[in-house]
Amino acid sequence: MAHELLPLIRKKVGGFLYPYGAFPDDDYEQPEGYESDYFTPDGDDPMGDRYRTVVMVSAEKIVPVFVDLCQLLPPRVHAVMERASEDVYTERDIFLSESELEREQFLEVLRAYEFAFAEDGMLGIGAFGHEVPIEIFMADHKEIVVFSPELGPVTDIMRKHGIQARKLEYFYEKSHTHLALTQYRGLRGEQFDYLHVADAVRHLFGMQLQQDEEENVDAEGNPLGLVAWRAIVLLTPARRARAGRRRSRHFLQEFFLTAESRREARKLLEERLERDGFDLHSLDELFRIDVQDLPHEVRPPQSQLERAGIWYVGDKTETDVHWH
Repeated sequence: MAHELLPLIRKKVGGFLYPYGAFPDDDYEQPEGYESDYFTPDGDDPMGDRYRTVVMVSAEKIVPVFVDLCQLLPPRVHAVMERASEDVYTERDIFLSESELEREQFLEVLRAYEFAFAEDGMLGIGAFGHEVPIEIFMADHKEIVVFSPELGPVTDIMRKHGIQARKLEYFYEKSHTHLALTQYRGLRGEQFDYLHVADAVRHLFGMQLQQDEEENVDAEGNPLGLVAWRAIVLLTPARRARAGRRRSRHFLQEFFLTAESRREARKLLEERLERDGFDLHSLDELFRIDVQDLPHEVRPPQSQLERAGIWYVGDKTETDVHWH
């Protein structure tokens, strides 16, 4: 593809530099600025009515503006992350930290991976507080969205960075391209791989995928019934009464299976692991797949796809786990 021949060359139209991972297909010049409205949520939103501000800035300003806005967050926050989904029926996966973390911890991890989050078109990152109902989110197009009870502190930061209030038209509402950084020649390291970065961050923050265990529908909400899944499982040997308090060994293992829901898939995996003498520590990944994309050696017979069950078991790989 053409972009592979142009490593680390941004698209620039007029004075606006686009992120490497999100840009318009034509030569549209994105206006820089911000716009605010008063947001009334649908349904029972505990954060209630608040101001919503959307900020669009040239690529070199994304991180400084985002970090300054994060100073408006309370000392303890929940982290939220979006990742382009590997599930064939889902566009984005949303991960949320189960417990609160220090705002400074959130910013420390952001600084460690800021290039990926500010440039990769497959990632988004943010945080929100309950003590003060503020949310700051950098989406996959690298627009920054702020929900806040007061507008003044936000506009003060806009003024500091020379960003003007204006009616905006967004490049991502037109024909545009999303790229992973690894699609550029020369960016093949783990620090550029959005899947690796997302895995590292969700484990550091104790994030869980926000997914209904019973729901199994396509993008239009149509029930799918039995479908094929790929699972990556973190497991430990089953504890024995006389095993004492020895440090548990952890293994990763891959499975392919057919099930009607995430809950049924988890139950099948737990039953198989129990027979093998292991406990399921956590489901590291579980997503729906198209079996036609699999290598022939692991594709199941059609009869297997017509009933629930596991039809491929990979080798166990020991791992040194430092996750929650």
